[in-house]
Amino acid sequence: MVLACSCAPGSECWSVSAPGLEFVGKATKIYAAGGGAVSVDFAVSEAFGKLSGKTALTVHTNAESTACGYPFRLGAEYFVSVNSVESNLWASSCGPTRPAAVAAALIRQARAIHAGRPPARIFGFIGTEPYPGVSPLSRLEAMPAASIAVTAVGRAGEFRAYTAGDGSFEFTGLPESTYHLRVQLPKDLFIWWASNKLNREYAVSPGKMCEADFPLYPKGDPFAGNQPR
Repeated sequence: MVLACSCAPGSECWSVSAPGLEFVGKATKIYAAGGGAVSVDFAVSEAFGKLSGKTALTVHTNAESTACGYPFRLGAEYFVSVNSVESNLWASSCGPTRPAAVAAALIRQARAIHAGRPPARIFGFIGTEPYPGVSPLSRLEAMPAASIAVTAVGRAGEFRAYTAGDGSFEFTGLPESTYHLRVQLPKDLFIWWASNKLNREYAVSPGKMCEADFPLYPKGDPFAGNQPR
């Protein structure tokens, strides 16, 4: 029998709601939980919403990536988004869970929502990855790209932001409109599936937030050589 992980198509923009079950923490123990699942113990450094105040949590995920299990690695720090199932916390590769190193902008938005402040209207991460778009494990080796110019282009005009040292960028005061993004890169870096990424539209409106990550690969990368630039 062959299983295939199938995630429902996600949207780059979603409604801002009350803080969910999200936290930042380091994986301190990974062990079999039975029934085709693994358990991961976390030392929690920051928690939001209903998990606020927690310093340690255990999260379950399916052991196999073919069943949408998230491949946590011991000692790595993550931004973790979970669902509560029969009083247990579950994570999957279909959710926004990711290494904390590529989640700086997302973490800032979680903090804002938790504090009752509006999040950025468009935000994201830009950096190189060894195997972008192929496995969540690729993101563990992501290297942020700093000082990259990102321009939001819409009917209301053009607005520019730059990536910080951690690869994150955000637009906090965009007028209501539909935008696409332009990314100005050095000549030796390319966007993974650029034609897809740069044609996406982000509908900015009150009560919504949009995420736009841009995984990059360097010129001459044999793995990504055949991808459209």
